[in-house]
Amino acid sequence: MSEIRKFISNNKVLYGGISLYRYLVYKNKYLKLHKNINILNIQDTINFLNSSNKSLARFGDSELKMIYENYSVGFQDYNPELAKKLKEILLTKKDKVMIGLPHHLVGTTGVKFQVKTSWWSYIVRNYKQLSKLLKQSSNQPFLDSMISRTYSEYTDINISKDAYISLKKVWENKNILIVEGNKTRMGMGNDLFSNVSSLKRIIVPNKNAFSYYKKIKLAIQSALKDNRYDIVIAAIGPTATVLAYDLSDDIRILDLGHLDIQYEYYQHRTSKMTAIEGKYTNEVKMSKNDIYQNDSKYLSQIIRRVD
Repeated sequence: MSEIRKFISNNKVLYGGISLYRYLVYKNKYLKLHKNINILNIQDTINFLNSSNKSLARFGDSELKMIYENYSVGFQDYNPELAKKLKEILLTKKDKVMIGLPHHLVGTTGVKFQVKTSWWSYIVRNYKQLSKLLKQSSNQPFLDSMISRTYSEYTDINISKDAYISLKKVWENKNILIVEGNKTRMGMGNDLFSNVSSLKRIIVPNKNAFSYYKKIKLAIQSALKDNRYDIVIAAIGPTATVLAYDLSDDIRILDLGHLDIQYEYYQHRTSKMTAIEGKYTNEVKMSKNDIYQNDSKYLSQIIRRVD
């Protein structure tokens, strides 16, 4: 199924036709829905992250769907324990962590046509389950979980520009620990983290990372004992959501999956998701040219591997 999704999303004519169908069928239905959720828009989310010291645990459509349906994504099979934990995070407020939900749940102004029609379809078809799930937290403020996916989501490229400028200030002159999937390689080949004091990495499997959750958590806790880190940046799908919540009392963790690959798209001004040499993403096939496999700088940053 994931391969079919990749093919459709990267076929301009086919995806355009599907988007037009969604526009005709779902737009009015979406506009009529009651949307009583307090989700900050993207700009306010950017400002909050830059002025706060709280962790961020993000929910996208996949994380939400995992809670009320036996739903799998290309890099994470459905896991009942993961679904239970995601629901707990969503419904239990914790002082040191902010939860991110897609602002598209309450409005799609400024969102790219194909993206907004996809969300209209998703929200209308899943409205009953979403309403029941989010009803208990309707008064709780949420951030926009699309903070790490601005380039693919929003028509105004300045939104992405402002997001990257602001986020870079979050980790400026900080000691950073990145927890990422194998071959994700955040910051390699670009300047996303060029302003940090230090950067180290923990590498985990890029598929079904939650199966290794205890090992990943212990690896982070061990790293925090060995060295001083200011921020942990996690990019391992729903497992990062759980980590940001569970370890927020110990360290600021920002769940920022897709941030690096989106930054690559922004820098290259790509019109669609495309392979970036040396970097894995679940949305397109990885380039065969693995340019960082033996890169001395990258290898020197790795302090632990979980497998």
